[in-house]
Amino acid sequence: MRPLTFLLIFVSASFLIACETQVDIHIEGEESAVVIGLLDPTLDTQFVKITHTFLTDGNAFDVAQIQEMSEYHDLEAYVIVYDGSDSVDSYLLQEKTVTDKDSGVFYYPAQTVYYFTEPLNYDYMYELKFFGSENEVSSTTEIVGDFNTNISILFPTISLVEEFDFSGSKYQNKSIIIETSKNTKRYQFTFRYHYLEIYIDGTEIEKHLDFKYAPIITSTLMGSEMFEVVIDGNSFYQNLAGRILAQNNEENVLKRIIGKMDYIFEYAGDDFNTFIALNEPSTSSINIEANPYTNVINGIGVWSSRGNAVFIDREFSISIPSSILEMVFGQYTGDLKFCSDAPAHVGTSWGCN
Repeated sequence: MRPLTFLLIFVSASFLIACETQVDIHIEGEESAVVIGLLDPTLDTQFVKITHTFLTDGNAFDVAQIQEMSEYHDLEAYVIVYDGSDSVDSYLLQEKTVTDKDSGVFYYPAQTVYYFTEPLNYDYMYELKFFGSENEVSSTTEIVGDFNTNISILFPTISLVEEFDFSGSKYQNKSIIIETSKNTKRYQFTFRYHYLEIYIDGTEIEKHLDFKYAPIITSTLMGSEMFEVVIDGNSFYQNLAGRILAQNNEENVLKRIIGKMDYIFEYAGDDFNTFIALNEPSTSSINIEANPYTNVINGIGVWSSRGNAVFIDREFSISIPSSILEMVFGQYTGDLKFCSDAPAHVGTSWGCN
């Protein structure tokens, strides 16, 4: 029996960070289309990856490095748009060669992707359709709704310390209320902290650390559920210190300049959530294999929707510097050489003088 190998380019749950997954199956004499398409209403261009499995009598790893063995030639793929049961539009996917694919088991750096630039409508259904080697391949998806949160009101700046005290500060939490949107099943929040590391030799590196929260899974696709994400002040400083110390580079650091924060929300449709859940590593047994999932008729992969909302450059309050004082002098981060370069802090004991 000859090995049949296919590529899934999978955007994972950290939720929406791309990686490659190789899956080996053994089906004599069959060839399947492989589709990865995640429609994102926050983007102006929608990309779809379409390849196919290949059969070989030789070494599958060697053949996987040959682009022509996995890609279709002269493929005509369409996206058909439906308002209910009525077709209202259709787009022929355009072909594009990209040359920045990372190295891996499969061919690189060039690969063929397909795309369209027509704007997405939250109320419509989108069907992908094309003819593979033997059968018509198709799949349909709805579009995730717009992102709703109170973040623009509550977070132009952030304070995680109510009252600073050298002997032990009084921390405080900040909460973000998310109202779920229609056709959205999964939400993932990441709190990203930026800082500048300056070294004894005069060099410097901009760094950031991501604090990823457990995903929120909605109970319905109708929307209007309310969820709360809490940024815990005590945990932030404690975890920040642990992550920095784990880099084991303190002897080379002259100072660290306090930076800003980003709030990153990624969200996914129902089928993409299922795809992520079934491909996550098992926590119950090291012997359990991932359960392949597809919503593609006569094919393999996932055709679904996702979105993201990023709120950048939030900063600690300058006028009420309790959070900055905690970073510079506090019980967890006080030995990590943090300082503030805010003009208002020039000449202070916590300024980068």
